[in-house]
Amino acid sequence: MTPAQFCIGRPVATAMIFLSLLVLGGLSARLLPLEMFPSIDAPFLFIDMRYPGSTPRETERLITRPAEEALATLKGVEFINSNSTPEGSQVFMAFEWGKDTTVQAVEARERLDAIRDELPADLRRINVFKFNTSDEAMLTLRISSQRDLSESYEMLTRNLVRPIERLEGVARVELEGVEPREIRIELSADRVDALGINLGELNTRLQAANFAASAGLINEGGQRLRVNPIGEFRSIEEIRRLVINNRGTRLGDVADISFEPKERTYERHLDQNYAIGLSIHRERGANLVATAERILRQVAESGTNEEMKGIELFFLENQAEGVLTSLRDLLSAGLLGALLSMVVLYLFLRNMVTTLLVALAVPISITVALGAMFLSGFTLNILSMMGLMLAVGMLVDNAVVVSEAIFTEREKTPNDPVGSAERGVSSVGLAVLAGTLTSMAVFLPNLFGEMDQIKIFLQHVAFAICLSLLMSLVIAQTLIPLVTTRVKAPAERGVTWIDRLKQRYAGFLAWTLGHRWPAWGAIFLILFSVAIPMSLVKTDMFPSEEDRDLFLRYNLDQRYPLDKVRPAVDLIEDYLYANKERFEIDKVYTYFSEDGEAQSSILLKDVDSAKLSSEKIKEMIREDLPKIAIGKPSFDQQRSAGAEGVSLSITGESSERLAELADDVVFALSQIRGLEDVKTDLGAGDREVSVTVDRDKAARYGISAQAVAQAIAVALRGTQLSEYRGPDGEVPVTLRFSESDTQTVDHIQSLKLTANNGQEVPLSALVRLAVRSGPRNISRQDRETGLGITATLNNKTMDQAREDIKQVMDQMQFPPGYGWKFGRGFQFNNDTANKMVINILLAILFIYIIMAALFESVLHPLSIVSGIIFSVVGVYWFFLLTQTTFSLMALIGILVLIGVVVNNGIVLVDHINQLRRGGMLRSDAVVQGGRDRLRPILMTVGTTVLGLLPLCIGTTQLGGEGPAYFPMARAIVGGLVFSTVISLCVLPTIYVSLDDLGLWAKRRWQAATRVRSWGARPKSSAG
Repeated sequence: MTPAQFCIGRPVATAMIFLSLLVLGGLSARLLPLEMFPSIDAPFLFIDMRYPGSTPRETERLITRPAEEALATLKGVEFINSNSTPEGSQVFMAFEWGKDTTVQAVEARERLDAIRDELPADLRRINVFKFNTSDEAMLTLRISSQRDLSESYEMLTRNLVRPIERLEGVARVELEGVEPREIRIELSADRVDALGINLGELNTRLQAANFAASAGLINEGGQRLRVNPIGEFRSIEEIRRLVINNRGTRLGDVADISFEPKERTYERHLDQNYAIGLSIHRERGANLVATAERILRQVAESGTNEEMKGIELFFLENQAEGVLTSLRDLLSAGLLGALLSMVVLYLFLRNMVTTLLVALAVPISITVALGAMFLSGFTLNILSMMGLMLAVGMLVDNAVVVSEAIFTEREKTPNDPVGSAERGVSSVGLAVLAGTLTSMAVFLPNLFGEMDQIKIFLQHVAFAICLSLLMSLVIAQTLIPLVTTRVKAPAERGVTWIDRLKQRYAGFLAWTLGHRWPAWGAIFLILFSVAIPMSLVKTDMFPSEEDRDLFLRYNLDQRYPLDKVRPAVDLIEDYLYANKERFEIDKVYTYFSEDGEAQSSILLKDVDSAKLSSEKIKEMIREDLPKIAIGKPSFDQQRSAGAEGVSLSITGESSERLAELADDVVFALSQIRGLEDVKTDLGAGDREVSVTVDRDKAARYGISAQAVAQAIAVALRGTQLSEYRGPDGEVPVTLRFSESDTQTVDHIQSLKLTANNGQEVPLSALVRLAVRSGPRNISRQDRETGLGITATLNNKTMDQAREDIKQVMDQMQFPPGYGWKFGRGFQFNNDTANKMVINILLAILFIYIIMAALFESVLHPLSIVSGIIFSVVGVYWFFLLTQTTFSLMALIGILVLIGVVVNNGIVLVDHINQLRRGGMLRSDAVVQGGRDRLRPILMTVGTTVLGLLPLCIGTTQLGGEGPAYFPMARAIVGGLVFSTVISLCVLPTIYVSLDDLGLWAKRRWQAATRVRSWGARPKSSAG
């Protein structure tokens, strides 16, 4: 019993099954978590080793290089990048996709623990971070006010941070821009010298004075009591009274002890007012939209608090809003596409009941697919939603083919609706099964094999499409036959436009079959014509998208105090706000610090109310942008899908020599047309004091080099002591010299150390000091020192930029041991394109295998596969006509397209084969098959094309700010329309030619078999 026979015979059971599926799907859809991207563990590790107050050279020598050597022994490492700064060392590691980052993180910690004795003793903590797509802050707020918020840490923590942290789904909340209080012990150099305080002994005594420990258990009166020696400070006054030497000197005699906020070395502005940052992270698996709604309610409630009066809260980034906007745009495009598809169906069917019957496949398939996604642990994100959106136009294909076949049978036997339904389903059963399997097969390469970032994300698109298509197949084989037996067949309407079109099409096929050579000439002409659009269409895997957020980086030439950077920031901000309306600026958010970082985020008005493009606004801002003495402002380019963009690096051993070479490289690249804002990643340099210990002199006084280094560290960098436990929790304690005692080189030289004999020895007698310029940071790539150079593109693709850069760089002369190489952005472009091409070729192979197995033929599927080639030709011609850049989204569109275009060929060839098996001549079967299948083919193509039309002409972007959908939609529409028209005209010719080839091969095989058989006969013996 076939599924159709079961459903027709058990209508109530069938109705209950589908009702159950709909209820389950509807309930699951409400529980389905919403998020921006699926939660994916990326094979990356980030190791942060904080060592503040150092220099990049010292950090590189003492921390970065030993760490790199240890970490390089991990298995599966693709590359290691490191950055040494005055604040410490950061190492970024990328592993092969598929590696378990949890295991890699544990092994990385083990490697670093093994070399712990080689690292500086005051390197207190090593943090190893894993990467997950859900780790990014879901909400980023900026808090500004006319009030002074510099000491509002406790107030904001109490009224905003803590209430949000208690909400369901919130993992952590980070508050930046105000600092918690710390206990600061600032030594006076004069008093330390006068009282002969040994800095090393002082540090040791302070570390030992504040402790908490367990001394074990004792027996007392038959009870076991725990002994807890308490050595923690109880108050700040107790810290002041601490005795620090044998002469009874107290800490308060040589230091000023205060309890105040930490020194802030950075600043934020929002609309030219001081601002505070608040970043909110959600728990993995938490519903993004629901969590965001709870946070927004809490923020609104906190805003009514009396302490929060006069404070403005601005949402700089809101992932939930981006998700809702993207889903809303996709949903509206899907609904409009579904409506247009219904219009197409009605134009062909001319019957509302039949139209609604066919359209029924869309909501049922999607609802059940949502339920299956929930049960499978998937989420509803912009990728799975994209899969559902792409499937909308294809979900009616099976229903169209099946209902058309059923009603064709009803015309022959109008009084036998049940028999007509069974025969109709049976006649196209193989075709719809093959069509569905081939549409699903294109995603098989993305579901199996070696994983990479493209495959992992396409899995979610594939899962949504495959589920909905599989459900549409079930509906077409079960529910559609059942319902058709309960409705009247469409009434005859005489000769319609589709009937006239069928007649002309049949005549055209008869002519092509009789004139095969002209037909083949047209085929080759069409195929070779693709060379024209391929040479004219721009190719860029990750093109720059229209982004209403501009990033202006100040590119400071060295590190400056905030008082020096602030006037430069104010100058730029005054210029931007003076032209706020002309530049269509909504808000300006600026961050700058004493570490040499300074950038302004210029938030433009929405696209709906904008009159100028973001590129035009960039040009206008550049024209009269004020010059600043401490830097050279330039824009950073945002590229789709997080691609790296235009970058290269020059490599060599010396950072100073690389900086010199970089100036020449930047000048040369700036001359390339289309390359703008060329700059180095060197960052702001710094003036540093080089201290060299004279070990002989130090040994003569009985002072170790380590003691000298520790004294300098306390004087300049300070040292962290054990935390003070106050009523509000743990408070950091810092020991350092007062700022007035460390402002000049003379102050540092006058520091005194105590020799073994008690003699006070000035630091100048033990060390040699030299002031020199130092790099802001030292970058290394794969354990090789390098300096990155980046640029933005203007009307130039990545491939064009690559050729121009290579031509310029090859002409430059580098010293021995120095060279250059392209950044990973170029390689990623090539790798992405190559992987997608391989996926497409594998998909074509799978499609051929499926069709060969179902048709039991190796030649007939080739005629169907030819439609794929025509579809690619159509994609390029359509992209040329619409001036669309060929990108990664276009390749994804082609991947989907090749699973769609073969459906028309399958329906046509399968029907031709059935007619031939029924006794019809081949030429007559081809003509009749084309006439019979013209209407369902045009209907399925029309529904798919109109279903994607809103995306073709819209500007909806992935996640609201990612790559646009229209290249993908245009690839499907352009390729499908072109392939359908050409295939309908030439596929019969290809089919007949391949059939002749098969017959010729069969005759040759039979002839060869007869010859071998004749030669093998035994000769008769002579009488």
